[in-house]
Amino acid sequence: MRICSNKPCIVVLTEKDVWLRVNGKEAVNLKANHMALLACENNIIDVSSLNNSLVVHISRDIIKDYLRFLNKDLSQVPVWQRSATPLLTAVCLTPDVFRVAAAHSVAESQNESEKERTRSLLFTVLSRFLDSKKFISLLMHMLRSRISDSVYHIIQSDIHKDWNLSMVASCLCLSPSLLKKKLKNENTSYSQIITTCRMRYALNQLLMDDKNISQVSQLCGYSSTSYFISVFKEFYGMTPLHYVSQHREHRAI
Repeated sequence: MRICSNKPCIVVLTEKDVWLRVNGKEAVNLKANHMALLACENNIIDVSSLNNSLVVHISRDIIKDYLRFLNKDLSQVPVWQRSATPLLTAVCLTPDVFRVAAAHSVAESQNESEKERTRSLLFTVLSRFLDSKKFISLLMHMLRSRISDSVYHIIQSDIHKDWNLSMVASCLCLSPSLLKKKLKNENTSYSQIITTCRMRYALNQLLMDDKNISQVSQLCGYSSTSYFISVFKEFYGMTPLHYVSQHREHRAI
């Protein structure tokens, strides 16, 4: 039978010994009570037998959140080799939790508390593969249908680093010119992405950690506080000081 999903990633749990084949390559044999993590987009996945209720469907947003949750330096993660089969396996230690996660992953209407529960369940399923050295590479590979997502994650993994286009391109095994072209095709640019990353981080530091503007400017990689303020104003429509004071007024109401 063929497995289909509108998500970039699935995890399947086997109830008995099965074979699994990706893109017509040599079949992989899976023992009962094993999980297989697979990249779905642009791949043909066939399996000898499978209970549909034992498939977890994982969205692009969940993968992004999970990579942020791990808080690792993604610039050091090896690029997934395109010739490799996009598949990892692991023993399932909590099949009952997996079944609940599978049901939640396809639930259509959820309130905020249920969404958070689903997120936690999917994180639990994904974390079973952390022992694999190729795990994070595969997750990043699943996001690379949009190169801008990979750029975001690399910069966010070490926001204090003095990034430039060539450094990020090197992390993605691309030339700077090819990276610029790919980002242009996605209607964005390297400068837009790094500014967005820095401004989101700046806002978090200003509102959550009560750092002063000069400190935040340096943490975001700006050597000039006045330039940081001008970028912030252009991005948010007001100066950092104005934004913080407005936020505090709203909290006091």
